[in-house]
Amino acid sequence: MTRKLILQRRVAARILKCGINRVWIDPDATDIVSSAVTSEEIRKLIKERKIWKRPIEGTSHIRANKLAEKRRKGRRRGPGKRKGSYYVRAGGSYIWVTKIRAIRRTLRALKLAGIITPKTYNYLRRLAKAGTFKSKGHVISYILERKLNTKPIPENWKEEILIKYGGEK
Repeated sequence: MTRKLILQRRVAARILKCGINRVWIDPDATDIVSSAVTSEEIRKLIKERKIWKRPIEGTSHIRANKLAEKRRKGRRRGPGKRKGSYYVRAGGSYIWVTKIRAIRRTLRALKLAGIITPKTYNYLRRLAKAGTFKSKGHVISYILERKLNTKPIPENWKEEILIKYGGEK
């Protein structure tokens, strides 16, 4: 017949500074432990290793570390491991950089073509930096909506303006 020894467990947990469930009592010494009532007696049993606290069981990180090391070496990065396109995997910064460069190139070309004034150019450039525009087309539509252009923007603005002033092919 096994005894739970709740009182002894509680006192030992307080002494060992752990929870009741982590207190281990030697099954061969249950009679001795059951007779111990005071904190002093429990401390004596702890010293004799009749009572001790179990170690905390954690999840091992060894396998994860090994995989991380392999990935640092360039392994486990083949097509079978990839989910998402190159641009998605590249992250937000890559997308932002390509988008903002195209928008700034468009604004520069419009300024050089005389379609927008330098003051409007600076204003639109600040808006672009704030992330207002989604694309080059969005910039053009924004200019036309708010009538910020000094000259009319031609229908084929990509070919006429961007190639001539923006250096795009």
